[in-house]
Amino acid sequence: MPLSYLRRPLFLCLLAYIAVLCFLHSRGFFRPSPPEPLALYRRLNGVAVQGRLVSPLKEDSFGWKAFIQADTINSRPYPHKLQAYLPKGQDWTRLRPGMPVRLQGDLRRPRAPLNPGGFDEKTFLEDRGACAVMSVDELQVLGQLPWFWLPKAWAEAARQSMEGFFKKVLPKDEAHVFSGLCLGYKGPLRRDWNRAIQDAGTIHLIVPSGAKTAIVMLCVVFLATLCRIHILIRFLLSLSIGGFYTLMAGAEAPYTRAFWGGTALWVCLLSGRDSGAFQATVLAALLTLLWGPRELFSVGFQMTYAAVLGLVLAMPQIQAATQSLPPRPRGLARVAAISVIVQAMLWPIFANVFGRGSLAGVLANLLLVPASAPLMAAGFGAWLASPALPSGPLLALLARLFVRVCQAFASLPGAASDLSPMSPPAVVSYYFLAGAALVLPRWRASGALAAAGLLVLAGAAAARGLSRPAVSVLYLDLPSSQPALVRFADGRTWLVDPGSRAAAVLKALRQRRVSRLDRVVLTRAWPRPARRRLARGLSWREAVQVSAPWSFCAGAACFEFGGPEGPAVIERGSQNSIIHRRIISGSVEAVSDGRRAEVRPLCPPERPSWSAPWSSSTTRPSPRPDA
Repeated sequence: MPLSYLRRPLFLCLLAYIAVLCFLHSRGFFRPSPPEPLALYRRLNGVAVQGRLVSPLKEDSFGWKAFIQADTINSRPYPHKLQAYLPKGQDWTRLRPGMPVRLQGDLRRPRAPLNPGGFDEKTFLEDRGACAVMSVDELQVLGQLPWFWLPKAWAEAARQSMEGFFKKVLPKDEAHVFSGLCLGYKGPLRRDWNRAIQDAGTIHLIVPSGAKTAIVMLCVVFLATLCRIHILIRFLLSLSIGGFYTLMAGAEAPYTRAFWGGTALWVCLLSGRDSGAFQATVLAALLTLLWGPRELFSVGFQMTYAAVLGLVLAMPQIQAATQSLPPRPRGLARVAAISVIVQAMLWPIFANVFGRGSLAGVLANLLLVPASAPLMAAGFGAWLASPALPSGPLLALLARLFVRVCQAFASLPGAASDLSPMSPPAVVSYYFLAGAALVLPRWRASGALAAAGLLVLAGAAAARGLSRPAVSVLYLDLPSSQPALVRFADGRTWLVDPGSRAAAVLKALRQRRVSRLDRVVLTRAWPRPARRRLARGLSWREAVQVSAPWSFCAGAACFEFGGPEGPAVIERGSQNSIIHRRIISGSVEAVSDGRRAEVRPLCPPERPSWSAPWSSSTTRPSPRPDA
């Protein structure tokens, strides 16, 4: 790809638009405001919501869920979007996007993580425009679908039909595998299978992926070409069936990217213009963000466009370098290059979102990416021929074979590794350096990108060194223990009382980019299973048993652990701790510069901490006596 494309007006407009969206996001412009009574209470019981179903149904370990655009809450106008969990044990497959519904149940605010590394439900839903979560007790459909919702409803009916077919002819987990392969909805897949597929680097084959839309559109073009159909009819068939599949799969960013990109390529082909992949990708991204600006902050959008941008930059050089190879080695080399480029472009997202990255994906994708199209064809063919063909045993065999291959690659030494999140400067520097490698052999551009990346990295390191406190103590909020991570300005790192929740402690330490400890300090017994579990993901020089309560001082601040009242931070000359554990929910960090200490809640405490029934006369609650 000529680098002059990066100066084209459409690309510059896209960059400017993304910059504006990022600025607005940082200022809270896209953050939805909850209804006033819900802003005062954590939970409201006995709420009646009337609105419209605006998303396909999805299933997870908690049951069926969907997004609802509320019109009224208890007959009062509140135009808010919320996520609803439907009652378990009932068949909800007849619900369609666009249906007007009435819900009865309990409403709560999304939860922020109690500790670093936990799932941030609050941010996840805010980036999708939802401000509340509803546990539904009763659901009633109020009327017919409006005509403009019919295409999406028909697509949802087709998806439910296909998923229902897989559940009918396959065991539960094999059905989830084929739903993921064909539709990108893997559902609550058993944990060991999900981990094996993730560690093999092939998770993209069973989650939303633009490759699925591309495969469908290419299959339509191939069959239409075999039937000698006119090129204009081929275009219309590819567009209509590809668009229907995009709606069927949920119209998420990876699918819309492939659909809009394929449409742009078709238009360029029919008009006789250069059908550049870069222009199609930029146009698809711009159309997606114009339709839904919040898509920019979704993981699916970031992953699909990061991967495609890397391929667009590097593949022309790779194709030229492998042109002299025989056909089969050439194809293998290009598939391997694609896998390496995609893994490299997605590595920061793996680190910041999933906390784990696969190194075996380069090998696994050589085999499974080419096999994904036949597997999709088998799933669609069996569904379309379901009344006449007993395809269950064959599909079950294919699903288990897919998982076995993933397990084989995931079991290789060093197949996957846990990753610590990357800071924003580190992400920017990483992509500058990755761009420098991808544009080779354009040495001048590569050198400029590499210099920019190193400059950002050096500036971030200098700023971090200047702002490092004398000591910081992170207190985790866990049910059976009170672990604390102590970090000193000279680089020493201690862990106090890890307790029995090793997995939660490891997540928190990984979030803080800690992989090695200088000392583990114990004021109480440390269960042996938890110690072994922690040792698998962390190393330390020494473990020291001390008597409780134990404390150390850094300048004017003293930090106490293992006391009857819990952890304490006491400034010299004072008798009281500045940590009030009774009114703070979630982990807190105490920072001292040697003269004074400051406590920062990592998850801001909610004002009230109890639930209340909804009332039209709900007023601001009075403070609790213990607050």
